[in-house]
Amino acid sequence: MLEARIKDARQWWSWEDVLLIIFFGAALFLPGLHHIPLFDRDEPRFAEAAREMLRSGNFIVPRFDGVLRPDKPPVIYWLMDLAYRIFGVNGMAARLPSAVFAILTLLTTYWMAGERFGRITGLLSSLILGTAVLFVAESRLATADSVLIFFTTLAMLVAWRAWDYSRISAGCADGVHLRIASIRPLKAGEFLNQAQLVPAKPVSLVMVLVFWISIGLGVLTKGVTPIFVLATMATLSIAKGGLGKAWQNWKPLPLHTKIIEFPNLILNAIRRANWRLWRPLRPLLGIPLMLLVIVPWFAAAWIQTNGLLIQKMLMQNVVERTTSGLQSHGFPPGFYLLIIWATFWPWSVLLIPAAYHVVRRVRRRGPIAIDPGPYEFLLAWVVPSWIIFELIVTKMVQYVLPLYIPLAIICADMLVQSWHRTTDVLAAKWFATARWTWMIIWLVLGGLTIFAMRYLQPEDQHNIFRWSILLAASLAAVGVAGAVSWSRPSWPYVTAFSFMISITILMTTVLPGIKALQISRQAGHFMARFERHGYKLAAAGYIEPSLVFYCGGRIQLCSGTRQLSQVVRFPTIGQTPPVRAQKYCVLVDRRVLKKMESLHLKFWIQGQYRGIKVAKGRLTHLTVLTNVAPAWFGGTKSASKK
Repeated sequence: MLEARIKDARQWWSWEDVLLIIFFGAALFLPGLHHIPLFDRDEPRFAEAAREMLRSGNFIVPRFDGVLRPDKPPVIYWLMDLAYRIFGVNGMAARLPSAVFAILTLLTTYWMAGERFGRITGLLSSLILGTAVLFVAESRLATADSVLIFFTTLAMLVAWRAWDYSRISAGCADGVHLRIASIRPLKAGEFLNQAQLVPAKPVSLVMVLVFWISIGLGVLTKGVTPIFVLATMATLSIAKGGLGKAWQNWKPLPLHTKIIEFPNLILNAIRRANWRLWRPLRPLLGIPLMLLVIVPWFAAAWIQTNGLLIQKMLMQNVVERTTSGLQSHGFPPGFYLLIIWATFWPWSVLLIPAAYHVVRRVRRRGPIAIDPGPYEFLLAWVVPSWIIFELIVTKMVQYVLPLYIPLAIICADMLVQSWHRTTDVLAAKWFATARWTWMIIWLVLGGLTIFAMRYLQPEDQHNIFRWSILLAASLAAVGVAGAVSWSRPSWPYVTAFSFMISITILMTTVLPGIKALQISRQAGHFMARFERHGYKLAAAGYIEPSLVFYCGGRIQLCSGTRQLSQVVRFPTIGQTPPVRAQKYCVLVDRRVLKKMESLHLKFWIQGQYRGIKVAKGRLTHLTVLTNVAPAWFGGTKSASKK
């Protein structure tokens, strides 16, 4: 029989772990935020909308370039405006809320996992989540996803506490769950004697308030937090209600009868769902509180825009995203299941054994008896929400990112239990030989890095070539070190911290050194000089949102030469510019420039830029020109060719 002792639940965590997670997150998410320009097209839209909100003093209605922006509610803009007030209006301040809330998510994950599975599992869960490729990317972007993930995770933490307490109070569990306390893995045949039996703790009033306020703020951040919370709660309520009895009655039926009676099975299961499990969350108190958080902004936005903003928001984010491929992002079901092998890298190698591990625990299969309740909650968190997002037509990689938290916890628990010989899911031969595939992938990534540097920096590539070599070497080192430490307790720590070094090199030296990525920032800052001397700004052909942000948000965007000629008065060759003509500084791409030359328009070229149009992933050539000769400007002044 397992020897265990019940300890005070407050003793499982340590300040050393908290400080380590904060340092780890800061090293991953903060370096290079200022030096890397905002990437088109979402980042500058968020950043510019926040600046326009700050400039106008209207913190209710978000606008981009003066036009209503119904994409997201206001919380992310408020956080960016707070950062703008402290650090000024720049890309670093726009990205800072994402980085800060990503660190808070790592701490929440540590607490959530460690409270049930032990300190080591909690720490390892944070390291796995923090180094998953998609989580790293979203934690460094000026978008709403990182903030949304934090509020969702915080709400799920309280929901998990309520689930544990309700099961035990209702007699659905033994009252305790095994929490491994030892950091030292056991040797073959050694007896597990360093464990804790974790008692369930009640849900305090403070946690109830945190739950409902988190849902409300999640709605005001992106709106989808209730999907994850309600899908989990509904699944568990149905599973612990009358589903088992209904299933036993439906299972022995003939096949044709099963098909006919299947809708009745679902309806009976929903009708008999055990919603009493969520009484500790005090919905009679919490729902009015949640509405108190949500309703004031919606009411104010409705009044200011006569309902237009809210109508567009519901139409775009609810109707269009669920029924059509919004912005060409429509994909068939299975999209997220396909891309997770890349977006959860380098831990996607653990997904198959982790799925086997959690199913075995839920079905009470394994060498020792462990309460399946926490695994039921994790499974209910992942599966129904995953199915919902697979069925939604519009798919973007970050939509399922909140589900990476339970995946990270399952992977960490599986690793720790493997070290302590309480599960054997990693003992399969295929996993032992997977180290070589793992190492080859890292070596290929290193080679692709060097190749990409040659493509992105065709001129003057020696400036960053040495850094790309260093990055490629660090990626190869991650693979080699992981292959050497494979199936050992050191493997996840070696992988996490070595990958952190690679990410730091990428963000602080390689990406900031690629001049081709700086095109919008360079051109925008250059044009802003003209704006300060009385010129109005316009652009044609190249109308990326990043240009709007770096120009200061005062630029007229034109789709082509025809619209540009309607906005800007260009003299023809041989004609003297009108004395009172409005002075314009215009950015055009090569196509628009050739069209202007064919129309014999006269202009003065002030600068030329060559770089990458990030949203399209292709090279572009841009020209800054004016419709009058600037007397103040000391640079090159050139008329168009005849």
